[in-house]
Amino acid sequence: MYTVDERIVEQLSETSWETPKTMASQSAFDDLRADEEYIRQRCEKLVERELIGPVVEDSEMYEITSWGLAYLRGEVAADHLGRWTVG
Repeated sequence: MYTVDERIVEQLSETSWETPKTMASQSAFDDLRADEEYIRQRCEKLVERELIGPVVEDSEMYEITSWGLAYLRGEVAADHLGRWTVG
């Protein structure tokens, strides 16, 4: 996982939902130089890993999943959540 992936999961654990646009405007992402498009791409990968999910199908509103919460608590490693591809 990339640092921005961790930051996305952490951010969603603190809010009910967010979009890539709202996350890109958060100061928590400033040091990562993560723009809206990059965050959108990483969200898609995190959805594949089931760490986050869309609030409504085919939307860009994301929320953390139970797997994402378990990951943050250290109860499951990201590599156990399906195949992870870099890119």
